Amino acid sequence: METFKKGDKFGKYVVNSFIKKGIVAESYTVLGPDDMMYFMKVYDMDSIPREQLFEGKEVYEIQLCRELSSEKNENVIQFVDKGEVRKGNASYHYLVTEFYRGDLISESVAKDGAFDLEDAVQITLCVLNGLSYIHSRALIHNDLRPSNIMLQEMEDGMLMPTIIDLGHISYMVKGRPTFSVEDLKPFFRAPETFRAVYTVKSDLFSMGALLYYLIFGKSPWEVDLEPANGDKRKVADAVKKARKQALVLETEEVQLPDYMKAILLKALAKKPEDRFASAAEFGQALLEQVMPELAKQMEDDNPNAQQQTEDQVADSEAPIITFKKGSGNGFDYVTGRNELKEQLRKEVLFALQNPEKAVQYKLPAINGVLLYGPPGCGKSLVLKSFAEELGFNYTIIKSAEFGNIYQEGVLDNLQRMFDAAEIKAPFVLCFDELEFLAPNPNAQSEEVTITPQISVMFSMINNCSEKGILVAATTDRPDLVDQAIMRVGCFDRVFFVPQPDFEARKDIFREHLADRPCEELDYDELAKMSDEFNAGDIAEAVNEAAMTAAYNDVPISQKILVDVLKYKNPTYSTKTRIGFNKN
Repeated sequence: METFKKGDKFGKYVVNSFIKKGIVAESYTVLGPDDMMYFMKVYDMDSIPREQLFEGKEVYEIQLCRELSSEKNENVIQFVDKGEVRKGNASYHYLVTEFYRGDLISESVAKDGAFDLEDAVQITLCVLNGLSYIHSRALIHNDLRPSNIMLQEMEDGMLMPTIIDLGHISYMVKGRPTFSVEDLKPFFRAPETFRAVYTVKSDLFSMGALLYYLIFGKSPWEVDLEPANGDKRKVADAVKKARKQALVLETEEVQLPDYMKAILLKALAKKPEDRFASAAEFGQALLEQVMPELAKQMEDDNPNAQQQTEDQVADSEAPIITFKKGSGNGFDYVTGRNELKEQLRKEVLFALQNPEKAVQYKLPAINGVLLYGPPGCGKSLVLKSFAEELGFNYTIIKSAEFGNIYQEGVLDNLQRMFDAAEIKAPFVLCFDELEFLAPNPNAQSEEVTITPQISVMFSMINNCSEKGILVAATTDRPDLVDQAIMRVGCFDRVFFVPQPDFEARKDIFREHLADRPCEELDYDELAKMSDEFNAGDIAEAVNEAAMTAAYNDVPISQKILVDVLKYKNPTYSTKTRIGFNKN
């Protein structure tokens, strides 16, 4: 049942009708202040896991949809607005996009049957255009299927498809998705996605499945999944078993030419390396075979098109850096920690921000900075604030999502990162959770082995300052990072990030108690009682106090918070902080 009713307001938007309910979001049509119709997705923030939020705060779909709309692409849904509302004690974020009239591909096939070959190819080319744009922003769609693409009939009778759902969009994933996978359609998923690997190639497999669906009216290798009864393992096994059979490429109703069979087989290849290298290459193959006159005309209009296509293919899996320009005042967002901030200013920032002084005093160049400390101590916040404070271009890479250097293709992608950073220098390459990117192969023994992979990574970081690049990283466990890159020449400066200090703890309490029913509170007392608590410990204490207050239907009081803090212990105290000692 929907949460909001017709007439409910979201800022300047008014709910018109309910569309559907998903795992973490509901969809509505709304009227804007201009009396125009828009789509709106409403996200229940209490039901979204933290790892599915961009930087722990913003819904990935909202953030990335906004990024994609920096340039308009007619085949990708357009961002209009975003906001936040509260209903009772619940918080909701909402995304407003353009409204599209027409039928979903799934609705069109259910109503009128499969498309003829020419229409199927025309629709696929348009979707590939949108997908190519998404990939150009280093993003993966992850959920291309007939119910996520709207068809609008244009005045000339042509069908214009638009990718209207970005609910699973993310950066490349190898091991830990930043989105829910429960509602992905099994027959449109590439084989590697069942192992939590989502790349450009997995999107291209889904495009092959979509083309097959347009032609045949059903998914490739489609079988009955009812016996699996929704069990994820059984579903995956059933799909894997079905794909061992030969793909049906000819029926009584559909007789495909050999070139189209070859295109489908390449797009739906089980191994990623056997598929098309990019959306551009997929589209070019369709144009050359199905619409040769149009392909020839395009080549005549642009004699360099072939070379451009080859360049796109060669660089198809290269992650494109989405970078920001530091503001120069990033430490304003870090409360307390004055000793750490002063260390960073003196030992790192000063030389980089004053190159003439650095030359005059012959200050040594700095290639890398490592921040380490226990989980929850705020390393990620300090890392971002450091990059902002420096004022250079920067990007923050989640190492757990990027993959580790022993996985296929990761070192190549890392090199491309450094190449792109050099072009945009001065640049700060930030790696959160470095132990995932460069794990220590000798962590369980005293033996020291330098692998070829770590040697390559060392060569990238060593002397990168000469190219205008600074590498900054965080880790919970320095002992789990390959020690070969922990030496001078890679990470020249290492800083311990302690638990939040007194002022920082006060600020964390204020943040977590904001917008909750509270009596007047003494934050000084709360900060004193939470000595050595990290941000997670404080959040947990506030949530327990809120639960008690809600149960008794009273505001959160000082007494309730104090009672909770009296029996809570910090996750990492000075007595148990093994492995995090500054010495």
